[in-house]
Amino acid sequence: MPRSVELFAGGGGMALGMFNAGFEHEQLIEWDPRACNILQVNAERSPDLWKKENVRNMDVLEWLKEAPGLGLVDIDLVAGGPPCQPFSISGAHAGDNDKRNMFPAAVETVRTLRPKCFVFENVPGLLRPSFMPYYDYIVDHLSRPSVKPKAGEHWVDHHKRIMGAKRAGLTYRVRRQVIDAADVGVPQARKRVFLVGIRTDVPGWDRWTDISPTHDRDALLRDQWIAGSYWEKHEIKRPSMPETFRVRVEALREADELFEREPWQTTRDALMKSPKLPKPRDGKDASDVLNHRGIPGARTYPGHQGGWIDWPAKTLKAGVHGVAGGEGMIRFHNGSVRYLTVRESARIQTFPDTYEIPGTRTAAMRALGNAVAVDVAEIIGKKLRAVLNL
Repeated sequence: MPRSVELFAGGGGMALGMFNAGFEHEQLIEWDPRACNILQVNAERSPDLWKKENVRNMDVLEWLKEAPGLGLVDIDLVAGGPPCQPFSISGAHAGDNDKRNMFPAAVETVRTLRPKCFVFENVPGLLRPSFMPYYDYIVDHLSRPSVKPKAGEHWVDHHKRIMGAKRAGLTYRVRRQVIDAADVGVPQARKRVFLVGIRTDVPGWDRWTDISPTHDRDALLRDQWIAGSYWEKHEIKRPSMPETFRVRVEALREADELFEREPWQTTRDALMKSPKLPKPRDGKDASDVLNHRGIPGARTYPGHQGGWIDWPAKTLKAGVHGVAGGEGMIRFHNGSVRYLTVRESARIQTFPDTYEIPGTRTAAMRALGNAVAVDVAEIIGKKLRAVLNL
């Protein structure tokens, strides 16, 4: 079984996806004790996932001091999501000047472990024009991690040295792709940047291609407003069409297209899939479903309307109430709203129902909002195994 090291493991979204793809986790490093608790609790619940003692509550930079003595040879994969706050639209936008920027630690891990491949995930804010020069530097540094920065050297000067160095020693081919989770079957509109690197002495290093979309917005519109099969599947009366869809639906009706892709999955699809989640009760835990407690007090106001139940959920973020649009709420056809439970949020992030998210709702929603959608990581991991014959 191919072996991996998980950096910035958080609540385990990337780790679960890579486990589902067939990777065995040698180490999972996460500095937040609440996130580590999630990983450890689930190691006890499901020992096949990863060993509890392999969950390390440490800063990655501190862990790197130990790494050479841990016997981590022939590692196939290093994966993780370096903290996104420096590059997030909702953050301070400090980028490379933010002390939470962990990309240098990610590069150092690649240099130390020399994995066959790596996968790093981050927010699309990385691609903003103001950050692109630094982003290009990170990509080039990951391509040639053996060109180490000198003490006190500014990244701009280091970048020049990297570009002037010969492609020798430890080198990787690095590919970038922005993936919208909805396009690969996740019931959530969630765009993230993935950096996939493959060591250039590994057979198959030049065969990696972008992840292809399998699901489609127009296919969902067809099933809802032309064929009507979506409403029949859920055994509900067909509602009035939102005006925002009308022009596109009429164009689809005239084109009479055949769709090769599956329809986008919706919040309703996620909540109603077997086993169907019971309606949450405010302040009471469901007796037979983990982390399924209703939260009272949801309300709308301008710019905070919640996500429509019959559309992919808005991008879950690491806040209790949802920010900049009510991402933590469901909006129903009658205009009413309610908060997503932790379990519903986990389903939207494609975590299995058997995966427990212990702790306060604040900690749980932070872990889920920061996580990689499990199914997206699994798709990438399976493709890596196929391309590299791991």
